[in-house]
Amino acid sequence: MILFRKAAAASDFLNGRRMSGKSIGFVPTMGALHAGHLSLVEKAKAENNLVVCSIFVNPAQFNDPGDLERYPRPIERDIELLTLAGCDVLLLPSVEDIYPREGLLHLHRYDLGHLEHFLEGRSRPGHFQGVANVVDRLLSIVNPDNLYLGQKDFQQVKVLEWLVAHTGRSTHIVICPILREENGLAMSSRNIRLDASNLEKACIIFQSLQFAAANYQLYAPSELQAICIKHIESIPNASVDYLEFCDTGSFQSVNDWRDAEHIVAVTAVMLSGVRLLDNMLIK
Repeated sequence: MILFRKAAAASDFLNGRRMSGKSIGFVPTMGALHAGHLSLVEKAKAENNLVVCSIFVNPAQFNDPGDLERYPRPIERDIELLTLAGCDVLLLPSVEDIYPREGLLHLHRYDLGHLEHFLEGRSRPGHFQGVANVVDRLLSIVNPDNLYLGQKDFQQVKVLEWLVAHTGRSTHIVICPILREENGLAMSSRNIRLDASNLEKACIIFQSLQFAAANYQLYAPSELQAICIKHIESIPNASVDYLEFCDTGSFQSVNDWRDAEHIVAVTAVMLSGVRLLDNMLIK
């Protein structure tokens, strides 16, 4: 695996490979890698000649400075995992390289529509502007044929679909399924901040989504929403920020199951100070 700390050097190298006819798959991450990330690398390896992974803890997408400070950064372990997974190129840039010339103070403003202020965007003002800024920069550096994203951050996937479409890129987005712990909890870099007791109890999030998928036809959306929230909040020290049923295409709330052909249940739960995201297709 070749490691680049400078964006310009990585871009020059990848341009050369592209000129020689190599296809490039890209997996952007913030590190603290787990099996979910590695499954994206595996998928990219199966479909491309060259796999690029980036590790960059993006300060522009953290509206809570404390959350940024606490975000895990086990870089040596991450490098080892990517090497074992067969990643070809690792981009490990600095903040100054991604946001040159006081770039953090002058971020580009993207018209993300309702996605910016809906659900995760409402709870984390500026978050998706930060995501769009960093991924736009990373795509400019890597210029991949295929971009691999996990389904766990469903709203973020919708934001990046918008970004690729509205910046005229030919990059194809590949959405990969959620990988879960043995108890059903969605794999996340934040899970390492949960103690054993909370890790065990957090399975209720998954169980609630399973209940929604199995029983949605028996309840109105608002009734099912209340049942699922009550179930999740039976966990000590847990509070549901949101649990919503959305059209998978428009990502608008559904008030009637007949309003959309395909519906996803999305939720964000605070458990002992750790924010946990999950979702499940229910129709």
